[in-house]
Amino acid sequence: MTEKLNIVMDISQYDTFRLCERKYSNRYRRLKVPITKAAPLDRGTLIHLAAESYYEDIKNGVNYYDAVTKALSAVRSAGVDTDLEVDDILRVIDVMEEYFDYWRVADQQFQIVEVEKSFLYLLHETEEWKFFLSGKIDLIINDNRYTNLPIDHKSFERSYPTGRMSNQFKNYVNALNSNYLLVNKIGLQKTVPAHEKFTRVPLSFDHLYLDQWKRNITAVIEHYVDCLINNYWPQNETSCDKFNRKCEYYDVCDSSGESAAEHKLMTLFIDGEPWDVTKGLKKTSEQIADKVNESMDKATESSES
Repeated sequence: MTEKLNIVMDISQYDTFRLCERKYSNRYRRLKVPITKAAPLDRGTLIHLAAESYYEDIKNGVNYYDAVTKALSAVRSAGVDTDLEVDDILRVIDVMEEYFDYWRVADQQFQIVEVEKSFLYLLHETEEWKFFLSGKIDLIINDNRYTNLPIDHKSFERSYPTGRMSNQFKNYVNALNSNYLLVNKIGLQKTVPAHEKFTRVPLSFDHLYLDQWKRNITAVIEHYVDCLINNYWPQNETSCDKFNRKCEYYDVCDSSGESAAEHKLMTLFIDGEPWDVTKGLKKTSEQIADKVNESMDKATESSES
């Protein structure tokens, strides 16, 4: 009996494949990444760090003021160890201090089940393959209305409508066998009042809606398996230039013939690290610690060479 093919993805990989098969191959199979300086931690990461620290403490019975102090200190420490701009760090501290105060009473009304909960589950299986999806949920709570309610923190600088079509949202509720999700929106604006910056948008997902999503994923993975078998990853030209921003592999694909494209891929890009799904499953604090350690190791290597 032939052993089944195990396919494991997180949503960023799945969404990239849906965006363009060739881009997926270049990034996740060929492991070719642009020659650029590593980007510093962004403000969204710092917001997740503050939320992780705060809700973990609240879960463990730490009093409000100590939990807030520790969360904001975590942001300061992360900023010191990176090349983030001081203004970015201070903005996150101000926003999160205001956020904690705004939701203080509401947050006392629910039971925190998990903070940054990672998961990996079998979404679909055929005679030839198994497809597993992974992810990490920012917060899971129980209250007087919901059980195992996933909450996803979303920071933003401009207001935007929130819908339920996101694959990430569907992945979360499906993993928890839940029909509801709360999008916890955290605005970074300076002049917008708190009740507009800090909103929590409830989304519902009935079983028909999720079944439709699973059927769609099954069809997509069938196509993925075909790409694997034939070792052919077609270009999706509609994704080459999105919102006036070119794909990083644009110049590679804009070549006459495969040999020219291969030459550009090998000369314009460098070898990246193999995509490790487990890294994305780590808590924000652990991911930041890993980045700091990597930076220190590189600095040590440079001084020794």
